[in-house]
Amino acid sequence: SLPGAGPLVLGMSSEPPPLYKPELLEPKKKLTLLQHCYKEPWIPFGCLVTVGALCTGLAGFIQGDQKLMQRMMRMRVVAQGATVLAMVVGVASQAASQLSGDKESVKLSGK
Repeated sequence: SLPGAGPLVLGMSSEPPPLYKPELLEPKKKLTLLQHCYKEPWIPFGCLVTVGALCTGLAGFIQGDQKLMQRMMRMRVVAQGATVLAMVVGVASQAASQLSGDKESVKLSGK
C-alpha cells in the first residue's frame, strides 16, 4: 500500500462506480395502466373477451347447459391464445422499433 493512500480493499476505489452517480442515471418512465391500454389495445380487449367467455361458461355450468359451457370454454382458450399472441407481437414490434431506432442513431452519429 502507498503511504497516505488509506486502506484499499481488493481493488476497490474510494469513488463509487459511475453507475451509482445520480447525474448519470436516467429517470424511469412509468406508464399508467391507461397509457399501456392505449399503447397495446388488443391485450385488454383479449382479456375482456376471455373473462366474458369464462363468465358465460360458468353461467352455462350453473344452468346445466353442457353445450354452452363447452362452447364458451373453447372460446376462452382461443381468446387466451389470441391475447398471448398479441403480447408476443407487441413485444416483438417494440423490440424491432428500438433496434431500428438504435440503427438510426448510429447512422446519424456517423459511426
